[in-house]
Amino acid sequence: MSRASEAARKAYPVLESKIGIDRTISYLNRRIGYEEGYEHAEKDIISLIESRIGEIMGDAQPAPVLRAELRELINKIEKQ
Repeated sequence: MSRASEAARKAYPVLESKIGIDRTISYLNRRIGYEEGYEHAEKDIISLIESRIGEIMGDAQPAPVLRAELRELINKIEKQ
């Protein structure tokens, strides 16, 4: 299970059957939306970091340590 799925399940847990089918479907739809939003946010963050790496590489005095740290951050996000 991905981090997005886990976060969605935590935000919208499985409901008891006594609540009713309409409410259960509503919760499932919310969970799907939450998961999609989470994954989209991860992609946006990675894109932002990669943009910053590009800016750093364009600087007159490149900072290789900072570039390496940002690349490591991207790898951590993508792995999990």
